[in-house]
Amino acid sequence: MASVGANADAVIHLPENSLPSVARVLPVVVCLLALADFVFRGIALAFSPGKTDFTELYTSAWLWRHGQNFYDSALVTRTAAHLAGSDVLIAPVYPPTTVIAVVPFTFLPWPWANLLWLLLALFAVGVTIALLIPLGNFQIHETSTYLLVTVVLAFDPIHQAFHLGNIALLVVPLCLAAMHFAQEERVFSTGILLSFATLLKPQLGIWVLIYYLIQRRKWFLVGAALPVFTFSFILLGYPVPAHVLISTYRLNLEHWFGVGRPYGFTEGALPFHVNNIQVILFQLWHRAPAVNVLAHAIFLGGLVIWLCAVWRGRFRAPVPLVVSSLIALSFVSLYHSVSDVAILTLALCWALKRERETWTWPQRLTCLILLLMLLPGHSALMRITPHLTSQLTQSWWWKLFVARYFVWLLFALNVVLLRALVASSTTSCSADATREIRLAH
Repeated sequence: MASVGANADAVIHLPENSLPSVARVLPVVVCLLALADFVFRGIALAFSPGKTDFTELYTSAWLWRHGQNFYDSALVTRTAAHLAGSDVLIAPVYPPTTVIAVVPFTFLPWPWANLLWLLLALFAVGVTIALLIPLGNFQIHETSTYLLVTVVLAFDPIHQAFHLGNIALLVVPLCLAAMHFAQEERVFSTGILLSFATLLKPQLGIWVLIYYLIQRRKWFLVGAALPVFTFSFILLGYPVPAHVLISTYRLNLEHWFGVGRPYGFTEGALPFHVNNIQVILFQLWHRAPAVNVLAHAIFLGGLVIWLCAVWRGRFRAPVPLVVSSLIALSFVSLYHSVSDVAILTLALCWALKRERETWTWPQRLTCLILLLMLLPGHSALMRITPHLTSQLTQSWWWKLFVARYFVWLLFALNVVLLRALVASSTTSCSADATREIRLAH
């Protein structure tokens, strides 16, 4: 009996590290599944003909290289069918600066260019993680680091961006690298990178650029001007007249964002992929101009709160919180693809960092919202909706809450981040006041 008792005690007191831990194994499993999704649903299909976001960019860049109108929808559609085997209508809306940047890929045949683009995007996901870790001041073996890596690799908007070949995956690490350089006081390099990111995808890069612009650093402005002048010089010599490009570009915008069109917010818009608040307001108030005004007013109200908080805190709030809050605000009333949400993983740099050995409630809520965004809700809705009755899918509550769940999550994230930013600025002001009192005595 004594020996049995001794053996029992030996089992009870085994070191914790010798026992399998779900908390350690689960993130590894999730990361492996995420990598498998990148490989088998992305890279493995690189040589398959079809339409992705990169098809549009590649074709437009090919037409640019040959001096043709890369906004002519009919011409782009025919060319994409010839080059990439695409069988859908293409109406390009990428800025000409993005098209120019992609031109080097057009010297490769479509399958090899697509493969290279996907490999570059996969590499960019790794770079994104590598940059988020120092921006959040995480240690390599810290629990928060494992959580950060797991969430980023499993984040559904990143997977969608990869499968679509969206350029957001390349712009995100550019923005993060610029922020990293800013931490090291390399403001000239910060300006160059943010300007380039903005020229590639304005709706992402511009907000990070604005944050550093309002700090009015001289060498940042010089660095930001260089890519602008370079691309402007290239554009000046293009053989297609500017007025022709602009008129066809406007037609393409109307095709996608006009009344009743796929990426607008009125009836006829895609049921799951439009994420600005207009799609919710329109369900409550069926007046498109008034809905637009109200949505932009909500955005401007949030922007005023953001500016006051940043100014009051004298730019001392955590940079990941400040920048992610500003970018999240742009999702309120301005169009973004689901792929653009990839940049909001920046909020994890602030949310996963404990303060006084615990997480505050805004940090907990931010993590919860991002975890809900991590789930493939858009894909699930697209697959189950055809099997549901029209009575269900056309009901007011389905269209307001279920179909637009992602818009509600983005709005909730805005409220939480703004609240945390205001609290951070208040803390900074209190600390300044306390310091001044001590100095006075």
